[in-house]
Amino acid sequence: MKRVYLDNAATTPLRKEVSDVMMAVLTNSYGNPSSSHAFGRSAKAILESCRKQVASFFNISPAEIIFTYG
Repeated sequence: MKRVYLDNAATTPLRKEVSDVMMAVLTNSYGNPSSSHAFGRSAKAILESCRKQVASFFNISPAEIIFTYG
């Protein structure tokens, strides 16, 4: 019998491609994107690149993408 996960409101499985990118960023680019030091600037560049990718997928402006925490 195949198991089906239906509690996606709480959490959802990640695609391997997503978890690979997340692990690379969490391991190597853990700076605060709001900070002005080199770690922060690197993190901000990654965040803005992701913002552009998400906006492109939805065919909207990057300014319309707001990342929240929690």
